[in-house]
Amino acid sequence: MYHKLLQKQIRKYLPDDLVDQESCRAFLESVNNSYESFERDRELMEHAFTISEKEFAEVNDELNTLADQRLLTLKQLNETISSLLGSDQPVDEMGNLVALSEKIKAQVKINKLTEEELSRNITIFKTLLANLQSGILVENEDRKILFTNKLFCSIFNMGDNPDLLVGKDCTESANHCKDLFQAPAEFVNGINSLLQNRKAVYNEMVETKEGRILERDFVPIYVDEVYKGHFWKYTDVTEKVHYQESLQESEERNRLVMNSSLDAIVISDDEGNVEYWNPRAEQLMGWTQTEAMGKSMTKLFIPDHMRSAHDTGMNRYLDTGESRILNKELELTAINKAGEEFPIELVVVTYQQNGKHYFCGFMKDISSRKRSENLLKAQEEKYRNIITNMNLGLLEVDKEETILFANQSFCEISGYSVEELVGNKTSLFLLSEKEVSVLQQKHQLRTRGVSDSYEIAVKNKKGEVRWWFISGAPNYNDEGDLVGSVGIHLDITKQKELESALAIAKNRAEEASVAKEAFLANMSHEIRTPLNAIIGMIRELSREELSPKQQTYLSHTDTAARHLLSIVNNILDISKIEAGELKLDEHNFSLQALIANISSILHFKASKKGIKLTSRLSENIWSAFIGDSARIRQVLLNLLDNAIKFTIEGSVHLDIEVLGEEENSQKIRIAISDTGIGMDPDYLDQLFSKFSQAEKSTSRRFGGTGLGMSITKEIIKLMGGDIVVESTKGVGTQFQIMVELSKGDINKLSDRIQDSEHLLQGAHVLLVEDNVMNRFIANKSLSHFGCTTDEAENGLVALDLLKKNKYDLILMDVQMPKLDGVETTKIIRNDLKLDLPIIAVTANAFKKDIDLYLSIGMNDYVTKPFEEKELFSTIAKQLVWNIPPPTSVANNIDDGYDLSQLIELSRGDEEFVKNMVGIFLEHTPPALEEMTKALADHDFTTVAKVAHRIKPSVESMGIRQLDGVARDIELSAKEEIVDEEGLSSKVYFLTETLSAVLEKLRKEE
Repeated sequence: MYHKLLQKQIRKYLPDDLVDQESCRAFLESVNNSYESFERDRELMEHAFTISEKEFAEVNDELNTLADQRLLTLKQLNETISSLLGSDQPVDEMGNLVALSEKIKAQVKINKLTEEELSRNITIFKTLLANLQSGILVENEDRKILFTNKLFCSIFNMGDNPDLLVGKDCTESANHCKDLFQAPAEFVNGINSLLQNRKAVYNEMVETKEGRILERDFVPIYVDEVYKGHFWKYTDVTEKVHYQESLQESEERNRLVMNSSLDAIVISDDEGNVEYWNPRAEQLMGWTQTEAMGKSMTKLFIPDHMRSAHDTGMNRYLDTGESRILNKELELTAINKAGEEFPIELVVVTYQQNGKHYFCGFMKDISSRKRSENLLKAQEEKYRNIITNMNLGLLEVDKEETILFANQSFCEISGYSVEELVGNKTSLFLLSEKEVSVLQQKHQLRTRGVSDSYEIAVKNKKGEVRWWFISGAPNYNDEGDLVGSVGIHLDITKQKELESALAIAKNRAEEASVAKEAFLANMSHEIRTPLNAIIGMIRELSREELSPKQQTYLSHTDTAARHLLSIVNNILDISKIEAGELKLDEHNFSLQALIANISSILHFKASKKGIKLTSRLSENIWSAFIGDSARIRQVLLNLLDNAIKFTIEGSVHLDIEVLGEEENSQKIRIAISDTGIGMDPDYLDQLFSKFSQAEKSTSRRFGGTGLGMSITKEIIKLMGGDIVVESTKGVGTQFQIMVELSKGDINKLSDRIQDSEHLLQGAHVLLVEDNVMNRFIANKSLSHFGCTTDEAENGLVALDLLKKNKYDLILMDVQMPKLDGVETTKIIRNDLKLDLPIIAVTANAFKKDIDLYLSIGMNDYVTKPFEEKELFSTIAKQLVWNIPPPTSVANNIDDGYDLSQLIELSRGDEEFVKNMVGIFLEHTPPALEEMTKALADHDFTTVAKVAHRIKPSVESMGIRQLDGVARDIELSAKEEIVDEEGLSSKVYFLTETLSAVLEKLRKEE
């Protein structure tokens, strides 16, 4: 605590902020010590007379010491004050306190004036900060608020009175207001980073959740390189930013428009130097933007002969404001970088910016248009000459059909001169009232503005009848009024005579075609009918036990019969193609299954020749397509069979790849390559011609009719595809088929009828066929399917049987004596009113015949000679929905047997019969168990052996329902590619039937 006198002086003369300064406190302490010393001295003087001399002397010594100390203190104080207040007066060695006081007083006055000036400046500065259009915050080094304004408080929701915030701690202010911003964490991290780095940062953008954009400035405050606080400024620049963005978008849009313009756009300053050069200008002139910028237009694209006029026109405009080219479409020429001059269409506009003139030119290359205009002029001249000299007669008439003009060609075809024609009527050429009527109708059309062409018979000047082809049109004047008509005339007399001859020839050709079709139909019937018996008998023989030699003979016979059938089929296909009757039977099918079937068919043939047959299908092949699988199979079999036939050694490869895919289709390429004999290039052009073969020796060596490739090409063409071939003699051949197939549904495959011959078990069929052999073959196949059959040799017998019995289906031959199949079917449908399925069995494979059969009420057809599987499939399609499916196979199992064959063999020896039955009962169950186990283990060799072993027992026991079943199982199990599903069905039927027979035999023992 200071001396009371000193306290009074301090309160009177010194400001509070000066008192707290460290240097001032030292001074005041020194002054305070002086005051205290003075007090002590006065007290000593008061008590001087009361102390002893000795004490006085001691006190005197002490006083002297204190005086010295005081003088020293005053000297130090004077120096301190001089140093503190900047006084340049000499130090008072005597310690004149009055002088020192006066000095302090004078300095205090100066300081007060300085303080007032500083206060006034601070007030002005605060007022300035308070009224800035930015939020201001000033903090000291401890983050205490020294100043803020209302706008800052408004931005950060801190109330309306900024004075109340002075002195507040802002350490956590960033966390308190972070939720005002779009990115709270980034806002806080930004504040902390700025405070940590203590470096000035300007124009930093932050965005509030309300969508306002604030520009932030941060300025650290240093005094004598000592950090004393910092300055924040937040300015709402939302509108400015949005305006700048809009401006940038507008500029970018304008730039894109100009850069995308089909016209070359060039901007130059008032000195003719390029300031903008768009991409189209680069393309048109050949100069890049980098090369063109800043260069004179005269050096870039203005031709030499136009530069003087360009410079004169620009100077005139700059001097007088007069221009002859601004805002006008001009056709001029320009020159490109390569020195080539070409025509352009030019539009020039001008504008001012920042007090400077700019010129903007829009240029379009009109070279093509100019060429077209020149070509049009040339064509107009050409057609003008053509009209004058053409071979077509030109006639112009008025509305009353009076001739106004005729060219020389019309004079020549009519026989009249121009003088004879002009002014005359068109009736001059007419033969009769019929032609007059025609011309009147055409005249009415012209009055309605209709043009058309027609033929008319006329007479020339000599009276000869001629035929003219006339193309007539209405004729209008410049005001659009109808003034008559114009006709172009062509003498077609020779063509009409040719047409008449062609019509006669056409009738004769049609008659020949009908005769050929009738011949082919008869030939087809006469050949197919015995072929049906031959192939059927071969099929039945194949089911019997034959020696290897017999099998060889049978195989050769089958090959010869099928070759003959293929010839007949090829001839009929060619006939259908020529008649336009070859149609596609489109349905869902699996290409993968089709290829597997073809490979299995041809594998043996290839292996027999020592040729490797391979195939590859792309993984991307669709699972099912819609198309004619039979025709595709025919094409691939023909190509692959030929490849194997003409390949002596090496390989044949089938490759299928996806070329393209759409939502509902796939385009595929089928390539068939071989290492065969190849073909000469000269032959490839006629490869697909009918009856074409590479050499006569080829036919003798390899056989064939030369029809297969022609049919193949036509089928592929009918599918909308294409086939190409590449071949090198002695190297090999490759065929490529490109075809687009519609995607199908694998769940709708047409071949999904269960492939079990016992599906038709128990069906009652009426077979109507006049040929005994064909009845025999069909009967054997139907029996093999498990059907019961009644036979009728003609339609009359069939009708009698239908009146007596009930049938599930009729197999109807077409050509029969007494009453044929067509008439019989009509009676069945119309008179007997029966709706049971009728399947035509015919040798006539023409479309008109098939259409006839279906139109009279037949449900389907098979052609002779038929394949057993085809017959089965056709019957199954008709009966599969009519015969109710069994609840289990056991319900259809027949446990019947017939021992008459054993009894006959025993010659009355009952013991022999009993022993044979006992052997059957003993050995059959283990055989069935062995067969079932082998099937489960996929041991098809054992299955075939057991079936072969068990077959004699089945036949001797007279189990008729199993006729051929054991033999069928044996053959199926020996196939190279085993149909496991079909084999399993047959084995199951055999084991169930035999189990039922065994059970019945045991009960009857």
